[in-house]
Amino acid sequence: MLYLILCFLLGFFNSSLLSLSLSLPPTHLCRPEQSSALLNFKSNLSLSISNCGQELHVPSFLKTDSWDEGTDCCKWEGVACDNKKGNVIGLDLSCSGLSGSLLSNSSLFSLQNLRWLNLAGNYFGNSEIPSEFGKLRSLTYLNLSDTGLTGLVPPEISLLSELVSLDLGQNYPLLFRNHDFNMLVHNLTKLEIMVLDGMNLSLVVPYSFLNLTISLKHLSLSHCYLQGNFPTQVFHLPYLQNIILRRNSNLIGYLPETNWSSPISLLDVSRTKFSKGLPDSIGNLKLLKTLNLEDCVFMGAIRSTLRNLTKITLLDISNNMFQGQIPDVFGNLNDLSFMDFSFNNFSGVFPSSAFNLTSLTYMRCSGNFLKGTLPNNVSGLSYLQVLQLYANLLSGRVPGWLFSLPSLEHLDLSSNKLNGPIDTIQEPHLVRVVDLSQNEIQGTVPSSFFDLMNLTFLDLSFNNLSGNIESCMLVKLRNLRILDLSFNNLLSLTRCSNDVNSTLPMIELFHFSSCNIRRFPSFLNESKSLQILDLSNNQIHGSITKWEAEGWENLGILILSMNFMTSVEQIPGKYLSVVDLRHNSLEGSLPTPPQALHYFLISNNGLVGEIPSKICNLSFLYVLDLSMNKLGGTIPDCFGTFSDQLSMVVLRTVNLNGNQLQGSIPQSLTNCHSLEVLDLGNNNINDTFPYWLGMLPNLKVLVLRSNRFHGDMQNFNGTFSFLEVLDLGNNNINDTFPYWLGTLPNLQVLVLRSNRFHGDMQNFNGTFSFSSLRMIDLSRNKFTGNIQPELFENLKSMKDIPVNKSGPKYMGGDYYQDSVIITLKGLDFKLERILTSFTVIDFSSNHFEGSIPKEVGELNSLIVLNFSQNSLAGNNPPLLGKMAALESLDLSSNKLQGRIPVQLTDLTYLGALNLSHNNLEGQIPLANHFDTFSNDSFDGNSGLCGFPLSKKCGNNQEPESPPSTVADESETTLVWKIAAMGYGSGVVLGLSMGYIVFTTGRPRWLVKMIKRNSQKRRRIHRNGRRKN
Repeated sequence: MLYLILCFLLGFFNSSLLSLSLSLPPTHLCRPEQSSALLNFKSNLSLSISNCGQELHVPSFLKTDSWDEGTDCCKWEGVACDNKKGNVIGLDLSCSGLSGSLLSNSSLFSLQNLRWLNLAGNYFGNSEIPSEFGKLRSLTYLNLSDTGLTGLVPPEISLLSELVSLDLGQNYPLLFRNHDFNMLVHNLTKLEIMVLDGMNLSLVVPYSFLNLTISLKHLSLSHCYLQGNFPTQVFHLPYLQNIILRRNSNLIGYLPETNWSSPISLLDVSRTKFSKGLPDSIGNLKLLKTLNLEDCVFMGAIRSTLRNLTKITLLDISNNMFQGQIPDVFGNLNDLSFMDFSFNNFSGVFPSSAFNLTSLTYMRCSGNFLKGTLPNNVSGLSYLQVLQLYANLLSGRVPGWLFSLPSLEHLDLSSNKLNGPIDTIQEPHLVRVVDLSQNEIQGTVPSSFFDLMNLTFLDLSFNNLSGNIESCMLVKLRNLRILDLSFNNLLSLTRCSNDVNSTLPMIELFHFSSCNIRRFPSFLNESKSLQILDLSNNQIHGSITKWEAEGWENLGILILSMNFMTSVEQIPGKYLSVVDLRHNSLEGSLPTPPQALHYFLISNNGLVGEIPSKICNLSFLYVLDLSMNKLGGTIPDCFGTFSDQLSMVVLRTVNLNGNQLQGSIPQSLTNCHSLEVLDLGNNNINDTFPYWLGMLPNLKVLVLRSNRFHGDMQNFNGTFSFLEVLDLGNNNINDTFPYWLGTLPNLQVLVLRSNRFHGDMQNFNGTFSFSSLRMIDLSRNKFTGNIQPELFENLKSMKDIPVNKSGPKYMGGDYYQDSVIITLKGLDFKLERILTSFTVIDFSSNHFEGSIPKEVGELNSLIVLNFSQNSLAGNNPPLLGKMAALESLDLSSNKLQGRIPVQLTDLTYLGALNLSHNNLEGQIPLANHFDTFSNDSFDGNSGLCGFPLSKKCGNNQEPESPPSTVADESETTLVWKIAAMGYGSGVVLGLSMGYIVFTTGRPRWLVKMIKRNSQKRRRIHRNGRRKN
């Protein structure tokens, strides 16, 4: 925006000269034919009062309203005539509300004495520039900017050889052909100002600019799609004052080492691919006022010659790759008002002289590696409005003078290592935004902090603050809109005993999560602007009474999860869209939710009774999570319908897992056409498999595990098109393998464990695919026969190792995470979340026979393979050694024979191995990490010998085996070994197993670390950032 204003001022400057000419009294009346031409030009266009163009949001001024037939046109608004012959020599119709088409037969082109023509800020309806402009050979000033022109710039423009100023900017997609542009710059030898911002110069070769006239003073090519190498010789033009190349993202170039044009006062190559270093010669530009190198590819150190730029007012080198220490160059830069050094690789101590700049209004050095402390006092910064130093390594205390700067409005020191208590504020001033989050600040919040009466945003989250904030202090911040004090474990909030009307009238977001609050802050109920209240993970006990629930007029999101509340007589707020009461100690019946609710989350409590039919009146409900309670009875028949019998089309997630529900699944759920997740696991539902759920067009997750489902699964007749997860584990289904599951194109997780499935599995041809399957668990059934190789040939998602550069991703969404039970070393563990790259095959505890198909070895991305507790025979296929991602292999309790393939030692990530209780023989391979496995990995194989077994091989008397680097591990140790592997090296199973932490009571230090890292977010505020 700064540059648009600059261009506008340039245009205004030229227009001012024109206006001066307009004011001179003519000695002759306007020539009749020229008066007629002007009236004809006016009649072919319409007038409208609107903003001037698309860029400058100022109202138009209808200049042509003063044009009347029979009056002297030399006195008309916007018209200039010469004093001798009465010829019209100037038209300034900028921002005149003109609209229509600019045609080639326009009477405008008969005014061939025109020297100035300014039509900027009107709208010519996507007209092309008429070639007749070439007839106006006397033009010295032409401004057609921001007029809606399109098409090709005609070559006739190059005939205007007298032009001193040309502005065609802000007319995308007005296009220059390279040949026509070459003609233009070759012929316009008197040109001093060229503005082509916002045009389409993608066809222009940058080296065409080598033909620019040496008289050029101002060159503006902002956002005009230039690409290729920009010639450095342009910077050598002797009279060049301003050069603007910003926002040409494919423009390559670098700054010259020598021969700069000495008059340059404005240099802007921001958001281009200009690179290399900042040359020492930049210090020779003694008249330079604006240097903008933002978002380029510059690197290297900052030159100390910057101290010579004594006229500089704007210095922006942000978002580059500069490095090293910032030199102390600020002592002479007395006019500097805007500096941005953020998001580079600067290190060392930030120069203290920068804090003494007397004209500075904006300072931003965020996103570097700056160390040191902030100065104890400053002598400048009287005009500083924005100070952003977030995401560095600054330490020490937060000095009180920051809040006493007379003009400061925005302060962001978040994500540093600031520590100690906050200094007392002596003279609170105008600051509106304060962000000190993600530091190590200790102690109490000083009472003087609450004298910052203009605060609208305050974030002190993720620190070590302690003590108590009283409501009567907090409510002094009458203008506060956003407050975040979360993750200060020893910080509490109480209500003053003598404060009856404590409230924050402007507050919109109130975040006090993971602190030490013990009572519900009912004093906020009169805060009519409050929209989000987050008090999760505190020490709130007791109940919310009906009296405390009154008010809260505009509250939209209420988060009270992970507290110790025992009852909610009434949920606060009539217009809530989100209620989160998960992980409390709520007892009694389900509280009545507000009518407009979108998300109702009340899992992991002790609620009893039946699910009331009133739940079906929640017409706008998206997510319903009542899991892990003690709710009984049946699922209400009204599910899927409103009281007016309309379909419940918005319901997406229903989670009733872990209750005591009985009966069957109501078929009214088929009316929930948007339903994506249905989790009814761990209940007492007694029903047959609900084929009719396949009618739900968007169903992705169906979890029915640990119920009493029975019968068969053979009556399938289509649908389930988008199903990704099907978990029927721990039921009583009695059937052969349901081959129709293989036709589901999106199925990724299939769990049939612990049922009564039986028979051979041999029909894997035809339409059978399982092409998307990543987890299949058939364990603890009664399947028989050989394991068919065709099954593994179809498992395409287990053959390619996924490459994910953005970090681990998990199945599920914000309010529901897919979980699964897996077996490791004979123990069941629940993975609370499933990595999208996690792959499992578990056929254990069946009656499979025959050999292990060699096709299994082609599953390159398989993580867990478990064929234990079967009757498999034959040799271990050597191809198992090609399963590069394998981390857990269990072939125990079979009838395998032969030697252990040495290829297994190539499995780099293998952390769990169990080959026990087979008929294996020969020496155990010792290569790579195979010697880290303990005895129980090989026990029960009488023919095996060698380390770690005590049995020696052959007649060779081997020396005593060295102690194992991993002792005989319990199942618990194994889990933590795998978890450690995952967190240390990114191993998939380790990342997945890490979530067992939350369900098995592991060491609290690791629980705290994982939780904090998963919840901690980096909030980058750009309120004070310059707008472009």
